[in-house]
Amino acid sequence: MTVIARTPRTAEALVRSDVLRSLAARGILVPSADLLFEGREWSVVVAGRPAGMTETEVRVAVWNAVLNHTAVHGLPEPVDGVRIRLDG
Repeated sequence: MTVIARTPRTAEALVRSDVLRSLAARGILVPSADLLFEGREWSVVVAGRPAGMTETEVRVAVWNAVLNHTAVHGLPEPVDGVRIRLDG
């Protein structure tokens, strides 16, 4: 039997995966979410969204997901904001 050692996950990685998962549950496809400037800002790329969802609704969903998951995992609030690029 092969034992695979678990690698420690950083709070940043946990936030990223939770943001991607929570947005995917709402039908928002996010290929990348990255922490910038030592946590002062996040950059999120949106590649797809449900047909009935407005750009504003997508931006609010992304913003809320980042704020909620940074708080849950103990990262500082992104004081410089969240950059959101809508590709789809």
